[in-house]
Amino acid sequence: MKQRVLVTGSEGGVGRAVCKRLSDEGHKVYRFDRLANLDLNNAIAGDITNRDQVREATHDMDAIIHLAATPDEADFLEELIEPNVRGLYNVCDAARENGVARLVLASSVQVVSGHRWDSMVQIEHGPKVINHYALTKLWAEQIGEMYARVYGLSVIAARLGWLPRDPSHAEELQASPVGTDVYLSHDDAGRFFSACINASMQEGNFEIVFATSKPLRHVRIDPEPALRVVGYRARDTWPEGHAFPS
Repeated sequence: MKQRVLVTGSEGGVGRAVCKRLSDEGHKVYRFDRLANLDLNNAIAGDITNRDQVREATHDMDAIIHLAATPDEADFLEELIEPNVRGLYNVCDAARENGVARLVLASSVQVVSGHRWDSMVQIEHGPKVINHYALTKLWAEQIGEMYARVYGLSVIAARLGWLPRDPSHAEELQASPVGTDVYLSHDDAGRFFSACINASMQEGNFEIVFATSKPLRHVRIDPEPALRVVGYRARDTWPEGHAFPS
């Protein structure tokens, strides 16, 4: 079924990949970003920290993919609280208010980065954060669970792998001892979020899943929840499927 989907953070690396995939599938995609390209169809220039703008943008949507955030560790008070805490609340509460059926929230594999990486990390192992950015993503998971349980939304919290934002970020990934095993390609990101939108879920269901591409060396993140919940199977292995070939 073709849906009306709002993508926040649509001009980021993940957002562009997701919008392209969903548009190619025939969904009506609304792009919400402070830097929105207004030459594109259904582009909305807005800020997730502005509650009125978010409320208006989420009106009459079937689903929301919430990606907008400060995307990595930064000063908590100056750079993380507004987009990653206030903005997240605005999106979730607007979804509740406007009766949006499906909410997909971007979490991060960083919420488990305190675990040892010598064996596969599973959802059941619980979070183990080591920075303030990861704390904001743990907040995303917790608010998503509450809005599903209390207000009846179907919510997926997606612990996204390492998707390179630019060539230097890709070099950093390649140099990391685990980076190529928790890599998420742009193409797989599009496939994953498409699966989240198209998956059948009951009202009030909340799920946490990991979203990565196939590991280059060792399986460090459990792929089973994403397969079970939304039917996602990764296709790419580093450096396939990303915008910055080495």
